[in-house]
Amino acid sequence: MRKYLVATFVACLGVLGMNAQENKSVELNQCKTNSHVTVEGHTVTSTGYGMLELPKNDYSNYTGINFDLSNFKKLEENSTNSTVALKVEYTQEDGDIAKASMAFYTTGKKKVDFKVFNDQTIGKISIDPSSLTKVSIYVGKGKKIDITNITLVAKK
Repeated sequence: MRKYLVATFVACLGVLGMNAQENKSVELNQCKTNSHVTVEGHTVTSTGYGMLELPKNDYSNYTGINFDLSNFKKLEENSTNSTVALKVEYTQEDGDIAKASMAFYTTGKKKVDFKVFNDQTIGKISIDPSSLTKVSIYVGKGKKIDITNITLVAKK
């Protein structure tokens, strides 16, 4: 009898372990860029309105995204003070595609929860991670910044 209980317990732990999600790191070289962006190591330089599109992913197992920003430099006098913007596209309940954007004005660790996404025009919105179709980091014209530790945060 004891053998069956132990075997059942071990099997349950195995199932729980298989369903546990882990955070997923994303390297800059995995991101799709447009012609206005150059990436050297962790440094992103934008001569126009630059875009780093994260690899296509099923985001349903993730609650948000974290990344670090450092060494920000404005390369042009008329560049804005924002460091980067996180832009997402998602499918609404009615099937329409919607876009949201969150701008950052300081360097340091950024922690974004999709359920409390602070859109720069309409305020806080809740985005179901399974509805996300595109996640991108935009770097404005005439800017240089280091972007490191891009991590998709797994559900616990």
